[in-house]
Amino acid sequence: MPTSRRIFLKNAAASASVAALPFALPQIAFAAGSTTLTIAQSNDILSLDPANHENNSTQSALVNLYEYLVNKEFPNGKMVFTPALAQSWKQEDPRTWVFELRSDVRWHDGKPFTADDVKFTVERMKGNPKLLSAVEKFRSVEKVEVLGPHRVRLVTSKPDPLFLHNFVGNGGSILPQHAFQAAGSEEAFFAKPIGTGPYRFVEWKKADRLVLARNPQWWGGASHWERVVIRAIPETATRVAEALSGGVDLAVNIPPEDIGRLKANADTGIVAFNIARNFGLHLRTEPGVVTHDARVREAIDLAINRQELADVVADGYATAARGLFPPEIPNANTRLTATNSFNPDKARQLIQAAGAKGAKIRFGSPSGRYIKDREVSEAIVGYLQDVGLNAQLEVQEWSIYNARVGSDSHGEIYFWGMGSYTDASFILNMGSLKRFNPHWRNAEFERLATELPATTGEKERQAIIWRAQEIITQDRARIGVLYPKAIYSVNKRVQFAGRFDEMIPAEQVRRA
Repeated sequence: MPTSRRIFLKNAAASASVAALPFALPQIAFAAGSTTLTIAQSNDILSLDPANHENNSTQSALVNLYEYLVNKEFPNGKMVFTPALAQSWKQEDPRTWVFELRSDVRWHDGKPFTADDVKFTVERMKGNPKLLSAVEKFRSVEKVEVLGPHRVRLVTSKPDPLFLHNFVGNGGSILPQHAFQAAGSEEAFFAKPIGTGPYRFVEWKKADRLVLARNPQWWGGASHWERVVIRAIPETATRVAEALSGGVDLAVNIPPEDIGRLKANADTGIVAFNIARNFGLHLRTEPGVVTHDARVREAIDLAINRQELADVVADGYATAARGLFPPEIPNANTRLTATNSFNPDKARQLIQAAGAKGAKIRFGSPSGRYIKDREVSEAIVGYLQDVGLNAQLEVQEWSIYNARVGSDSHGEIYFWGMGSYTDASFILNMGSLKRFNPHWRNAEFERLATELPATTGEKERQAIIWRAQEIITQDRARIGVLYPKAIYSVNKRVQFAGRFDEMIPAEQVRRA
Protein backbone atom coordinates (compact mmCIF):
# COMPACT_ATOMS: atom_id res chain seq x y z
CA MET A 1 0.00 0.00 0.00
CA PRO A 2 1.39 3.47 -0.84
CA THR A 3 2.80 5.55 1.99
CA SER A 4 0.02 8.09 1.57
CA ARG A 5 -2.57 5.42 2.32
CA ARG A 6 -0.60 4.26 5.36
CA ILE A 7 -0.69 7.83 6.68
CA PHE A 8 -4.39 8.08 5.87
CA LEU A 9 -5.15 4.84 7.70
CA LYS A 10 -3.20 5.91 10.75
CA ASN A 11 -4.82 9.34 10.87
CA ALA A 12 -8.29 7.97 10.20
CA ALA A 13 -7.92 5.44 13.01
CA ALA A 14 -6.70 8.09 15.41
CA SER A 15 -9.52 10.50 14.63
CA ALA A 16 -12.41 8.04 14.50
CA SER A 17 -13.15 7.88 18.21
CA VAL A 18 -12.04 11.42 19.02
CA ALA A 19 -14.36 13.27 16.69
CA ALA A 20 -17.51 12.69 18.68
CA LEU A 21 -16.06 13.38 22.12
CA PRO A 22 -17.33 16.49 23.92
CA PHE A 23 -14.81 19.22 24.72
CA ALA A 24 -15.24 18.70 28.45
CA LEU A 25 -16.17 15.48 30.19
CA PRO A 26 -18.20 15.65 33.39
CA GLN A 27 -16.54 13.74 36.19
CA ILE A 28 -18.91 11.30 37.84
CA ALA A 29 -17.35 10.32 41.16
CA PHE A 30 -18.20 6.82 42.33
CA ALA A 31 -18.44 6.40 46.06
CA ALA A 32 -15.59 4.23 47.27
CA GLY A 33 -18.09 1.70 48.61
CA SER A 34 -20.44 1.67 45.61
CA THR A 35 -22.02 -1.73 45.18
CA THR A 36 -23.14 -1.36 41.55
CA LEU A 37 -20.93 -2.66 38.77
CA THR A 38 -21.48 -1.03 35.36
CA ILE A 39 -20.15 -2.65 32.19
CA ALA A 40 -20.19 -1.05 28.73
CA GLN A 41 -20.54 -3.55 25.89
CA SER A 42 -20.30 -2.58 22.23
CA ASN A 43 -23.70 -4.05 21.37
CA ASP A 44 -26.96 -4.92 23.04
CA ILE A 45 -27.62 -8.52 24.00
CA LEU A 46 -29.57 -10.37 21.32
CA SER A 47 -31.69 -12.62 23.53
CA LEU A 48 -32.28 -13.78 27.09
CA ASP A 49 -32.39 -17.35 25.79
CA PRO A 50 -28.86 -18.73 26.26
CA ALA A 51 -29.49 -21.30 23.54
CA ASN A 52 -30.70 -18.92 20.87
CA HIS A 53 -28.25 -16.13 20.18
CA GLU A 54 -24.76 -17.42 19.15
CA ASN A 55 -23.24 -14.12 20.25
CA ASN A 56 -20.27 -13.85 22.58
CA SER A 57 -21.14 -10.51 24.18
CA THR A 58 -24.67 -11.76 24.86
CA GLN A 59 -23.28 -14.83 26.59
CA SER A 60 -20.86 -12.59 28.50
CA ALA A 61 -23.90 -10.97 30.11
CA LEU A 62 -25.92 -14.16 30.59
CA VAL A 63 -23.15 -16.00 32.51
CA ASN A 64 -24.16 -13.85 35.47
CA LEU A 65 -27.78 -15.05 35.32
CA TYR A 66 -27.48 -18.71 34.31
CA GLU A 67 -24.82 -21.33 35.08
CA TYR A 68 -23.15 -24.34 33.47
CA LEU A 69 -22.61 -27.84 34.77
CA VAL A 70 -18.87 -27.21 34.37
CA ASN A 71 -16.88 -24.02 33.94
CA LYS A 72 -13.92 -23.41 31.66
CA GLU A 73 -10.83 -21.61 32.89
CA PHE A 74 -7.55 -20.76 31.20
CA PRO A 75 -4.57 -21.15 33.53
CA ASN A 76 -1.26 -20.72 31.66
CA GLY A 77 -3.10 -20.28 28.36
CA LYS A 78 -4.65 -23.77 28.40
CA MET A 79 -8.34 -24.50 28.87
CA VAL A 80 -9.38 -26.74 31.77
CA PHE A 81 -12.80 -27.72 33.08
CA THR A 82 -13.71 -26.97 36.70
CA PRO A 83 -16.80 -27.89 38.78
CA ALA A 84 -19.88 -25.67 38.69
CA LEU A 85 -23.42 -27.04 39.07
CA ALA A 86 -21.80 -30.45 38.74
CA GLN A 87 -19.39 -31.04 41.59
CA SER A 88 -17.83 -34.07 39.86
CA TRP A 89 -18.17 -36.26 36.78
CA LYS A 90 -16.79 -39.49 35.38
CA GLN A 91 -16.93 -41.72 32.34
CA GLU A 92 -18.37 -45.18 32.96
CA ASP A 93 -17.37 -46.21 29.44
CA PRO A 94 -16.43 -44.33 26.22
CA ARG A 95 -20.09 -43.42 25.58
CA THR A 96 -21.43 -42.91 29.12
CA TRP A 97 -20.97 -39.95 31.46
CA VAL A 98 -22.31 -39.57 34.99
CA PHE A 99 -22.54 -36.20 36.74
CA GLU A 100 -22.87 -35.71 40.48
CA LEU A 101 -24.75 -32.44 40.99
CA ARG A 102 -24.58 -29.96 43.83
CA SER A 103 -27.39 -30.42 46.33
CA ASP A 104 -27.33 -26.84 47.69
CA VAL A 105 -28.38 -24.98 44.53
CA ARG A 106 -31.66 -23.11 44.22
CA TRP A 107 -33.26 -21.31 41.33
CA HIS A 108 -33.96 -17.61 41.71
CA ASP A 109 -37.56 -18.45 42.70
CA GLY A 110 -36.31 -20.58 45.61
CA LYS A 111 -37.06 -23.98 44.05
CA PRO A 112 -34.27 -26.60 44.16
CA PHE A 113 -32.08 -27.38 41.16
CA THR A 114 -32.23 -31.09 40.26
CA ALA A 115 -31.17 -33.59 37.63
CA ASP A 116 -34.56 -33.09 35.95
CA ASP A 117 -33.37 -29.61 34.93
CA VAL A 118 -30.31 -31.06 33.21
CA LYS A 119 -32.46 -33.57 31.34
CA PHE A 120 -34.89 -30.80 30.37
CA THR A 121 -32.12 -28.52 29.08
CA VAL A 122 -30.52 -31.19 26.91
CA GLU A 123 -33.81 -32.48 25.53
CA ARG A 124 -35.06 -28.96 24.82
CA MET A 125 -32.00 -28.37 22.66
CA LYS A 126 -32.27 -31.68 20.84
CA GLY A 127 -36.01 -31.26 20.33
CA ASN A 128 -35.86 -27.80 18.78
CA PRO A 129 -33.52 -27.57 15.77
CA LYS A 130 -34.49 -23.91 15.30
CA LEU A 131 -32.47 -22.93 18.37
CA LEU A 132 -29.24 -21.43 17.11
CA SER A 133 -27.08 -23.47 19.48
CA ALA A 134 -28.72 -26.70 18.34
CA VAL A 135 -26.28 -26.88 15.43
CA GLU A 136 -23.44 -27.68 17.84
CA LYS A 137 -24.73 -28.58 21.31
CA PHE A 138 -25.58 -32.11 22.50
CA ARG A 139 -25.69 -33.55 19.00
CA SER A 140 -24.03 -36.78 20.14
CA VAL A 141 -26.36 -37.29 23.14
CA GLU A 142 -28.58 -40.31 22.67
CA LYS A 143 -30.18 -40.60 26.10
CA VAL A 144 -30.44 -38.68 29.40
CA GLU A 145 -31.22 -40.71 32.52
CA VAL A 146 -32.11 -39.18 35.89
CA LEU A 147 -30.52 -41.46 38.51
CA GLY A 148 -31.62 -39.38 41.48
CA PRO A 149 -32.32 -35.78 42.45
CA HIS A 150 -28.65 -34.87 42.06
CA ARG A 151 -27.29 -37.56 39.76
CA VAL A 152 -27.67 -37.79 36.00
CA ARG A 153 -26.31 -40.07 33.29
CA LEU A 154 -25.85 -39.06 29.65
CA VAL A 155 -25.24 -41.64 26.94
CA THR A 156 -23.83 -40.64 23.55
CA SER A 157 -24.39 -42.38 20.24
CA LYS A 158 -20.62 -42.77 19.83
CA PRO A 159 -17.49 -41.75 21.75
CA ASP A 160 -17.31 -37.95 21.88
CA PRO A 161 -13.88 -36.51 22.81
CA LEU A 162 -15.41 -33.04 23.14
CA PHE A 163 -18.40 -34.07 25.23
CA LEU A 164 -17.74 -31.68 28.14
CA HIS A 165 -17.59 -28.76 25.71
CA ASN A 166 -21.37 -29.13 25.36
CA PHE A 167 -21.81 -27.74 28.84
CA VAL A 168 -19.92 -24.48 28.43
CA GLY A 169 -20.42 -21.47 26.17
CA ASN A 170 -23.42 -20.59 24.07
CA GLY A 171 -26.24 -23.06 24.68
CA GLY A 172 -24.58 -24.74 27.67
CA SER A 173 -26.53 -22.94 30.39
CA ILE A 174 -28.91 -25.08 32.47
CA LEU A 175 -32.57 -23.96 32.51
CA PRO A 176 -35.40 -24.70 35.01
CA GLN A 177 -37.96 -27.26 33.90
CA HIS A 178 -40.57 -26.22 36.47
CA ALA A 179 -40.43 -22.52 35.56
CA PHE A 180 -40.80 -23.25 31.84
CA GLN A 181 -43.84 -25.38 32.53
CA ALA A 182 -45.35 -22.78 34.86
CA ALA A 183 -44.79 -19.95 32.37
CA GLY A 184 -46.76 -21.77 29.68
CA SER A 185 -44.52 -20.67 26.82
CA GLU A 186 -40.89 -19.86 26.11
CA GLU A 187 -41.83 -16.25 25.38
CA ALA A 188 -43.42 -15.90 28.80
CA PHE A 189 -40.47 -17.49 30.58
CA PHE A 190 -37.85 -15.32 28.87
CA ALA A 191 -39.86 -12.17 29.56
CA LYS A 192 -38.72 -12.62 33.17
CA PRO A 193 -36.22 -15.50 33.26
CA ILE A 194 -34.70 -17.19 36.28
CA GLY A 195 -31.40 -19.01 36.65
CA THR A 196 -29.13 -20.25 39.40
CA GLY A 197 -26.42 -17.63 38.92
CA PRO A 198 -25.09 -15.07 41.40
CA TYR A 199 -27.34 -12.38 39.91
CA ARG A 200 -31.04 -12.43 39.13
CA PHE A 201 -32.94 -10.68 36.35
CA VAL A 202 -34.43 -7.22 37.01
CA GLU A 203 -35.07 -5.73 33.55
CA TRP A 204 -33.87 -5.56 29.98
CA LYS A 205 -34.35 -2.26 28.18
CA LYS A 206 -33.57 -3.19 24.62
CA ALA A 207 -30.79 -1.18 22.96
CA ASP A 208 -30.01 0.33 26.36
CA ARG A 209 -29.20 -1.94 29.29
CA LEU A 210 -29.62 -5.23 31.11
CA VAL A 211 -30.02 -4.87 34.89
CA LEU A 212 -29.29 -7.69 37.33
CA ALA A 213 -29.47 -7.81 41.13
CA ARG A 214 -27.73 -9.86 43.79
CA ASN A 215 -29.08 -13.37 44.31
CA PRO A 216 -29.25 -13.76 48.11
CA GLN A 217 -29.57 -17.56 47.80
CA TRP A 218 -26.58 -18.18 45.57
CA TRP A 219 -24.78 -21.39 46.49
CA GLY A 220 -21.41 -19.68 46.03
CA GLY A 221 -21.99 -17.30 48.95
CA ALA A 222 -22.73 -13.60 49.07
CA SER A 223 -22.47 -12.05 45.59
CA HIS A 224 -19.84 -9.32 45.36
CA TRP A 225 -22.16 -6.66 43.89
CA GLU A 226 -25.67 -5.62 44.83
CA ARG A 227 -26.42 -4.64 41.24
CA VAL A 228 -24.88 -5.27 37.82
CA VAL A 229 -25.75 -3.00 34.90
CA ILE A 230 -24.65 -4.03 31.41
CA ARG A 231 -25.06 -1.10 29.04
CA ALA A 232 -25.18 -1.28 25.25
CA ILE A 233 -22.99 1.54 23.86
CA PRO A 234 -22.22 0.78 20.19
CA GLU A 235 -20.68 4.19 19.48
CA THR A 236 -16.97 3.90 20.23
CA ALA A 237 -16.54 7.58 21.08
CA THR A 238 -19.42 7.46 23.56
CA ARG A 239 -18.05 4.31 25.17
CA VAL A 240 -14.64 5.94 25.62
CA ALA A 241 -16.24 9.12 26.98
CA GLU A 242 -18.22 7.09 29.53
CA ALA A 243 -15.02 5.38 30.64
CA LEU A 244 -13.16 8.69 31.00
CA SER A 245 -15.98 10.33 32.92
CA GLY A 246 -16.51 7.41 35.31
CA GLY A 247 -19.91 6.50 33.90
CA VAL A 248 -18.86 2.84 33.57
CA ASP A 249 -16.44 0.58 35.43
CA LEU A 250 -15.47 -1.58 32.46
CA ALA A 251 -15.65 -0.67 28.77
CA VAL A 252 -14.85 -3.18 26.03
CA ASN A 253 -13.40 -2.64 22.54
CA ILE A 254 -11.25 0.40 23.29
CA PRO A 255 -9.43 1.69 20.19
CA PRO A 256 -5.63 1.64 20.46
CA GLU A 257 -5.45 5.38 19.80
CA ASP A 258 -7.42 6.06 23.00
CA ILE A 259 -5.15 4.03 25.27
CA GLY A 260 -2.88 6.98 26.07
CA ARG A 261 -5.76 9.20 27.23
CA LEU A 262 -7.26 6.46 29.37
CA LYS A 263 -3.90 5.70 30.97
CA ALA A 264 -3.30 9.40 31.60
CA ASN A 265 -6.71 9.80 33.23
CA ALA A 266 -6.44 9.56 37.02
CA ASP A 267 -9.34 7.13 37.36
CA THR A 268 -8.87 4.69 34.46
CA GLY A 269 -6.41 2.07 33.27
CA ILE A 270 -6.16 -0.41 30.41
CA VAL A 271 -5.98 -4.19 30.15
CA ALA A 272 -5.08 -5.84 26.83
CA PHE A 273 -5.02 -9.61 26.35
CA ASN A 274 -5.27 -12.42 23.81
CA ILE A 275 -8.74 -13.76 23.06
CA ALA A 276 -10.40 -16.74 21.38
CA ARG A 277 -11.32 -14.84 18.22
CA ASN A 278 -10.22 -14.31 14.65
CA PHE A 279 -11.10 -11.60 12.15
CA GLY A 280 -11.94 -13.06 8.78
CA LEU A 281 -13.84 -12.60 5.57
CA HIS A 282 -16.68 -14.85 4.43
CA LEU A 283 -17.11 -15.01 0.66
CA ARG A 284 -20.06 -15.99 -1.46
CA THR A 285 -19.18 -18.91 -3.74
CA GLU A 286 -22.39 -19.73 -5.60
CA PRO A 287 -22.75 -19.33 -9.40
CA GLY A 288 -23.83 -15.91 -10.57
CA VAL A 289 -21.57 -13.85 -8.29
CA VAL A 290 -18.09 -12.65 -9.18
CA THR A 291 -16.59 -14.42 -6.15
CA HIS A 292 -17.77 -17.75 -7.55
CA ASP A 293 -14.54 -17.64 -9.59
CA ALA A 294 -11.73 -19.15 -7.50
CA ARG A 295 -9.26 -16.77 -9.16
CA VAL A 296 -11.14 -13.77 -7.82
CA ARG A 297 -11.23 -15.25 -4.34
CA GLU A 298 -7.48 -15.90 -4.46
CA ALA A 299 -6.90 -12.34 -5.67
CA ILE A 300 -8.87 -10.99 -2.70
CA ASP A 301 -6.70 -13.04 -0.36
CA LEU A 302 -3.46 -11.85 -1.99
CA ALA A 303 -4.54 -8.19 -2.02
CA ILE A 304 -4.69 -7.91 1.77
CA ASN A 305 -1.65 -6.51 3.56
CA ARG A 306 -2.24 -8.22 6.89
CA GLN A 307 0.92 -6.98 8.53
CA GLU A 308 -0.01 -3.40 7.77
CA LEU A 309 -3.48 -3.98 9.21
CA ALA A 310 -1.92 -5.35 12.40
CA ASP A 311 0.73 -2.64 12.71
CA VAL A 312 -1.09 0.46 11.46
CA VAL A 313 -4.85 0.01 11.79
CA ALA A 314 -4.73 -2.13 14.96
CA ASP A 315 -1.63 -0.25 16.19
CA GLY A 316 0.08 -3.50 17.14
CA TYR A 317 -2.90 -4.91 19.09
CA ALA A 318 -3.43 -7.77 16.63
CA THR A 319 -1.43 -10.50 14.91
CA ALA A 320 -1.41 -10.95 11.14
CA ALA A 321 -2.95 -14.32 10.28
CA ARG A 322 -4.36 -16.51 7.54
CA GLY A 323 -5.66 -19.08 10.00
CA LEU A 324 -9.11 -19.27 11.54
CA PHE A 325 -8.17 -20.10 15.16
CA PRO A 326 -5.57 -18.49 17.44
CA PRO A 327 -2.72 -20.85 18.37
CA GLU A 328 -4.00 -21.20 21.96
CA ILE A 329 -7.10 -23.04 20.67
CA PRO A 330 -6.70 -26.83 20.70
CA ASN A 331 -6.10 -28.24 17.20
CA ALA A 332 -5.52 -24.82 15.59
CA ASN A 333 -3.53 -25.27 12.36
CA THR A 334 -0.36 -23.30 13.04
CA ARG A 335 0.88 -23.78 9.47
CA LEU A 336 -1.64 -21.20 8.25
CA THR A 337 0.54 -18.14 8.74
CA ALA A 338 0.49 -14.75 7.04
CA THR A 339 4.05 -15.20 5.70
CA ASN A 340 4.24 -14.22 2.00
CA SER A 341 0.46 -13.79 1.88
CA PHE A 342 0.57 -10.26 0.36
CA ASN A 343 1.08 -10.18 -3.42
CA PRO A 344 -0.94 -7.40 -5.07
CA ASP A 345 0.75 -7.87 -8.47
CA LYS A 346 -0.38 -11.48 -8.68
CA ALA A 347 -3.83 -10.37 -7.45
CA ARG A 348 -4.11 -7.96 -10.40
CA GLN A 349 -3.07 -10.71 -12.81
CA LEU A 350 -5.70 -13.08 -11.45
CA ILE A 351 -8.42 -10.45 -11.70
CA GLN A 352 -7.39 -9.68 -15.27
CA ALA A 353 -7.41 -13.40 -16.18
CA ALA A 354 -10.87 -13.82 -14.64
CA GLY A 355 -12.22 -10.84 -16.58
CA ALA A 356 -13.22 -9.27 -13.28
CA LYS A 357 -11.49 -5.89 -13.47
CA GLY A 358 -13.92 -3.25 -12.22
CA ALA A 359 -16.34 -5.88 -10.89
CA LYS A 360 -18.57 -4.65 -8.09
CA ILE A 361 -17.88 -6.22 -4.69
CA ARG A 362 -20.26 -5.44 -1.85
CA PHE A 363 -18.32 -5.64 1.41
CA GLY A 364 -20.37 -5.85 4.61
CA SER A 365 -19.02 -4.64 7.94
CA PRO A 366 -20.32 -3.92 11.44
CA SER A 367 -19.16 -0.81 13.24
CA GLY A 368 -18.12 -1.00 16.89
CA ARG A 369 -19.07 -4.65 17.50
CA TYR A 370 -15.39 -5.67 17.39
CA ILE A 371 -12.34 -3.55 18.01
CA LYS A 372 -11.45 -1.61 14.83
CA ASP A 373 -13.93 -3.63 12.76
CA ARG A 374 -15.01 -0.78 10.51
CA GLU A 375 -11.48 0.56 10.13
CA VAL A 376 -10.11 -2.86 9.18
CA SER A 377 -12.94 -3.27 6.67
CA GLU A 378 -12.29 0.19 5.20
CA ALA A 379 -8.64 -0.69 4.73
CA ILE A 380 -9.44 -4.01 3.03
CA VAL A 381 -11.87 -2.26 0.69
CA GLY A 382 -8.97 0.03 -0.22
CA TYR A 383 -6.71 -2.95 -0.90
CA LEU A 384 -9.34 -4.48 -3.19
CA GLN A 385 -9.75 -1.21 -5.06
CA ASP A 386 -5.97 -1.05 -5.50
CA VAL A 387 -5.95 -4.36 -7.40
CA GLY A 388 -8.84 -3.44 -9.69
CA LEU A 389 -12.05 -4.46 -7.97
CA ASN A 390 -14.90 -2.00 -7.45
CA ALA A 391 -15.27 -2.76 -3.75
CA GLN A 392 -17.96 -0.84 -1.89
CA LEU A 393 -18.34 -0.80 1.89
CA GLU A 394 -21.77 -1.49 3.42
CA VAL A 395 -21.90 -0.77 7.17
CA GLN A 396 -24.87 -1.90 9.26
CA GLU A 397 -25.90 -1.67 12.89
CA TRP A 398 -25.09 -4.92 14.69
CA SER A 399 -28.57 -6.44 15.14
CA ILE A 400 -29.32 -5.86 11.45
CA TYR A 401 -25.89 -7.12 10.43
CA ASN A 402 -26.24 -10.30 12.47
CA ALA A 403 -29.73 -10.92 11.07
CA ARG A 404 -28.38 -10.60 7.52
CA VAL A 405 -25.99 -13.47 8.23
CA GLY A 406 -28.93 -15.64 9.23
CA SER A 407 -30.98 -14.61 6.20
CA ASP A 408 -28.05 -15.02 3.78
CA SER A 409 -28.49 -11.47 2.50
CA HIS A 410 -24.98 -10.03 2.70
CA GLY A 411 -23.11 -9.16 -0.47
CA GLU A 412 -20.09 -10.89 -1.97
CA ILE A 413 -17.97 -10.48 1.18
CA TYR A 414 -18.76 -9.86 4.81
CA PHE A 415 -16.44 -9.30 7.77
CA TRP A 416 -16.87 -11.53 10.81
CA GLY A 417 -15.11 -11.86 14.16
CA MET A 418 -15.59 -15.55 14.80
CA GLY A 419 -15.29 -16.54 18.45
CA SER A 420 -16.97 -18.59 21.19
CA TYR A 421 -15.10 -21.74 20.17
CA THR A 422 -13.20 -24.07 22.49
CA ASP A 423 -11.65 -26.38 19.89
CA ALA A 424 -10.75 -26.00 16.21
CA SER A 425 -12.95 -28.98 15.39
CA PHE A 426 -15.70 -26.32 15.33
CA ILE A 427 -14.67 -25.74 11.71
CA LEU A 428 -16.27 -29.10 10.83
CA ASN A 429 -19.61 -28.25 12.40
CA MET A 430 -21.79 -28.47 9.32
CA GLY A 431 -24.68 -26.63 10.97
CA SER A 432 -22.45 -23.64 11.62
CA LEU A 433 -21.02 -23.90 8.10
CA LYS A 434 -24.54 -23.80 6.68
CA ARG A 435 -25.19 -20.56 8.55
CA PHE A 436 -21.98 -18.75 7.69
CA ASN A 437 -21.07 -20.23 4.27
CA PRO A 438 -24.34 -21.73 3.01
CA HIS A 439 -23.30 -22.09 -0.66
CA TRP A 440 -19.80 -23.52 -0.32
CA ARG A 441 -19.38 -27.21 -1.06
CA ASN A 442 -16.27 -29.39 -0.92
CA ALA A 443 -16.47 -33.18 -1.05
CA GLU A 444 -13.26 -33.79 0.91
CA PHE A 445 -14.31 -31.34 3.64
CA GLU A 446 -17.72 -33.01 3.98
CA ARG A 447 -16.07 -36.44 4.15
CA LEU A 448 -13.79 -35.24 6.95
CA ALA A 449 -16.84 -33.91 8.84
CA THR A 450 -18.32 -37.41 8.65
CA GLU A 451 -15.08 -39.12 9.72
CA LEU A 452 -14.25 -36.91 12.69
CA PRO A 453 -16.98 -38.09 15.12
CA ALA A 454 -15.81 -41.69 14.76
CA THR A 455 -12.13 -40.81 15.25
CA THR A 456 -10.87 -41.01 18.83
CA GLY A 457 -7.10 -41.04 18.41
CA GLU A 458 -5.60 -37.64 19.25
CA LYS A 459 -3.15 -37.57 16.33
CA GLU A 460 -5.76 -38.79 13.87
CA ARG A 461 -8.26 -36.17 15.05
CA GLN A 462 -5.70 -33.41 14.74
CA ALA A 463 -4.81 -34.48 11.20
CA ILE A 464 -8.46 -34.30 10.15
CA ILE A 465 -9.04 -30.92 11.81
CA TRP A 466 -5.84 -29.40 10.39
CA ARG A 467 -6.71 -30.62 6.89
CA ALA A 468 -10.23 -29.16 7.16
CA GLN A 469 -8.78 -25.74 8.03
CA GLU A 470 -6.44 -25.96 5.04
CA ILE A 471 -9.27 -26.84 2.66
CA ILE A 472 -11.57 -23.95 3.56
CA THR A 473 -8.73 -21.40 3.58
CA GLN A 474 -7.15 -22.66 0.35
CA ASP A 475 -10.53 -22.47 -1.36
CA ARG A 476 -11.02 -19.01 0.21
CA ALA A 477 -14.58 -19.60 1.36
CA ARG A 478 -13.20 -18.01 4.53
CA ILE A 479 -10.13 -15.81 4.53
CA GLY A 480 -8.35 -15.31 7.84
CA VAL A 481 -7.00 -11.80 8.41
CA LEU A 482 -6.08 -11.04 12.05
CA TYR A 483 -6.06 -12.41 15.57
CA PRO A 484 -7.10 -9.35 17.59
CA LYS A 485 -6.36 -8.58 21.20
CA ALA A 486 -9.10 -7.36 23.50
CA ILE A 487 -8.59 -3.90 24.97
CA TYR A 488 -10.73 -2.88 27.96
CA SER A 489 -10.84 0.29 29.98
CA VAL A 490 -10.95 -0.51 33.72
CA ASN A 491 -11.88 2.07 36.33
CA LYS A 492 -9.32 2.05 39.11
CA ARG A 493 -11.97 1.36 41.71
CA VAL A 494 -12.22 -2.21 40.33
CA GLN A 495 -9.85 -5.00 39.27
CA PHE A 496 -10.31 -7.27 36.27
CA ALA A 497 -7.57 -8.87 34.17
CA GLY A 498 -9.77 -10.07 31.29
CA ARG A 499 -10.49 -13.59 30.07
CA PHE A 500 -9.42 -15.45 26.93
CA ASP A 501 -13.08 -16.33 26.23
CA GLU A 502 -14.17 -12.64 26.62
CA MET A 503 -16.69 -13.47 29.32
CA ILE A 504 -17.14 -10.89 32.10
CA PRO A 505 -18.42 -12.76 35.17
CA ALA A 506 -19.27 -10.04 37.67
CA GLU A 507 -17.95 -12.26 40.47
CA GLN A 508 -14.47 -12.02 38.91
CA VAL A 509 -14.58 -8.21 38.91
CA ARG A 510 -13.52 -7.04 42.34
CA ARG A 511 -13.29 -3.75 44.14
CA ALA A 512 -9.72 -2.48 44.09
